[in-house]
Amino acid sequence: YEVEEWMPCPQNCSLRTYGLRVKGDSMTSPHLGARTYPQGIVIFVDPEKEVIAGSRVVAKSIESSEATFKTFVEDDGKAYLKPINPQYPIKEITKDITICGVVIGSYWPE
Repeated sequence: YEVEEWMPCPQNCSLRTYGLRVKGDSMTSPHLGARTYPQGIVIFVDPEKEVIAGSRVVAKSIESSEATFKTFVEDDGKAYLKPINPQYPIKEITKDITICGVVIGSYWPE
């Protein structure tokens, strides 16, 4: 991994917390005033924080090694990754997907 920039984390976190810059618009809200994570914003991810329904998470497909940032939801005993932007589909979490951590904050540089 290559460090782009060192910055302080916004709240108490584990020593394994890391930051990622968001790419794409699947977590950008089309609604004014709603929580949104536009392309370019930095999210802080804590791999030791417990995942609960409604958590924003980073997940990775073992098969493709691609990571994604979505909201963790549960329904009828199944777990899903749901984007904030309704233009993108909800994806069921299968055994091929692992949760890498929970988003604990975000930072938008000036």
